[in-house]
Amino acid sequence: MHQLLRLRHALVAAALMLLPFAAATAHNVYATFTSIEWNANDNSVELVMQMHAHELEAHLSLDLNERLTFLNEDDFPKLEAAVGPLVTSKTALELDSDYAEINYLGMEMQGQTVFIYMETNWPKAPKSIKFMNALFLDELPGQNNSVMAQVNGVRKAGEILSGTGPVLMEF
Repeated sequence: MHQLLRLRHALVAAALMLLPFAAATAHNVYATFTSIEWNANDNSVELVMQMHAHELEAHLSLDLNERLTFLNEDDFPKLEAAVGPLVTSKTALELDSDYAEINYLGMEMQGQTVFIYMETNWPKAPKSIKFMNALFLDELPGQNNSVMAQVNGVRKAGEILSGTGPVLMEF
């Protein structure tokens, strides 16, 4: 019993010592997370997509044929202008089996995370939300595009992987 306890303490100590180096190493998990929420105050469905900045800036640099980085303030306007068309071309939203046009509102950076804000007008709380996010699915091995939707306090979630198609959430 004491050996297991000592081993556990040693593993925890080793993990804590390596933690500062984790941010400096390249990551091998590729993911986006999209939160979808019905807003009864203004009859809209709000979407917030978040992802690591590196994948987005690499993709946009290739699209624009120019090396861009979120670390350079001069590049930010070009990156921001390119994000809207990219994201709206790679996502699809159906509310109650009807196509809903996603409007790009803007983006911001917090640390190394990019937050992308979108919305669509919708007259009533949706009974079903079907969402597809194909961003990076064909480019990055193991890409996982998670989605969570909330309507009137009820939460549903799913994952979009290469070859899986959209997530359907019913409320």
